Amino acid sequence: MLTPNDVFTPGQLPIHPTNIYASRGTAEDLFNKTLRRGMVPVVYGEYGVGKTSMARYALKDKDDKGLLVNIESVADQRLEAVFSRCLEKLGYSVQTKKVAGSSSSTASEQSMQAGVSHGGWNALVAAKKTATSGSTIQLEEQFVVTSPTDSKVIEICETAGVALLIDELHRATPEFAEDLSKFVKSYGNANCKNFKIVLLGTASDASKLVSSDPGIDRLIQEIHLKSMTDMESHYVVQEGMRSLAIEVGSDAVAKLVRTSVGSPSILQYLCLEVAEAAFERNPRRVSLLDIGKAVDALVETKMNRLNKAYISAVESTGDIRYRKQILRAMAECDDEYVTMEMLKERVSQYLGKDVPSTSLSGPLRDLKDARYGQVLSDVERPEGVDRLNNYTTFKDPALKAFVRLQVLREQEQG
Repeated sequence: MLTPNDVFTPGQLPIHPTNIYASRGTAEDLFNKTLRRGMVPVVYGEYGVGKTSMARYALKDKDDKGLLVNIESVADQRLEAVFSRCLEKLGYSVQTKKVAGSSSSTASEQSMQAGVSHGGWNALVAAKKTATSGSTIQLEEQFVVTSPTDSKVIEICETAGVALLIDELHRATPEFAEDLSKFVKSYGNANCKNFKIVLLGTASDASKLVSSDPGIDRLIQEIHLKSMTDMESHYVVQEGMRSLAIEVGSDAVAKLVRTSVGSPSILQYLCLEVAEAAFERNPRRVSLLDIGKAVDALVETKMNRLNKAYISAVESTGDIRYRKQILRAMAECDDEYVTMEMLKERVSQYLGKDVPSTSLSGPLRDLKDARYGQVLSDVERPEGVDRLNNYTTFKDPALKAFVRLQVLREQEQG
């Protein structure tokens, strides 16, 4: 018999057969189409919107076959570490190191080493175990030269049918981004049919890659994964509860969908909380009181850190409270990077009057100051130097969905 934890998975990926997962419409269709065309999807969207879940779900066949190489984060990593993960997944034992300047050595099996001059990379021979016969173990020795433009790694991954998923690309160093651009270009030139590469990050990551090498622009496809639609959220609630034999009325479904504010992680958390409460009853039925308790638990425990940051940022007196209006506008914009014009338009709608940019510039500057928690920040240029004029983003991406949730709670309470 299924339990609520088998179905709803806050904090985990819904990739197992019993987990509830809603397909992500146009974005997921474009993602799969991009892979079929041999291009590299670069998926971006707000924190907790389901980028990793969508990618892992689409690649579950590769995962089942042991051919998915999932790089959870590239923070402080070098590209040779990614190569090593790919080769180790296929049963290779590989040692790599980066040496200063050029290196050269005799490329023969006897030397057990292969050297290349490009980029100062040097790779030791990789050994792969083959079938055993009696007590004898035969070793198949191969050369693997790991450089950003080397075709050997691509050839091996193509033969095996590997899928390489690189997450949190926004945390990559400039060196990693530059090497990755060269690798993607080599991948495109190799005309692969079986080897797939998927990149997950932020709206600026594609620009960073292209700025390193404009030649890869033709190889990548940017995919903006937006918040869940009401239809997708309805599916998660109704099908998830049905699989647990829990009754959920239309009013309860609507409240769960509305309160989740388009965030898969919030929806999964709330559904698990109310499902656990209803699961112990006879008959099993979700009540509106269950949902209220679940929302309070979410804000007061799981999201307590975000709640403190929000309260500190909006703390002020008066009817207008521009900082609060700005945060709401930032949270309700689909775009990851928001301009003053976008803020001005939304805040004017909230207040029912035209609000000049001059009235917002001071409060906006405050929200980027440590006195108010520094919840917003300017946007860096793709080159990694200086800032883009007139663009603002959340310093902590998790705040975007949380602010929407707080605005909804305050509206319902007042």
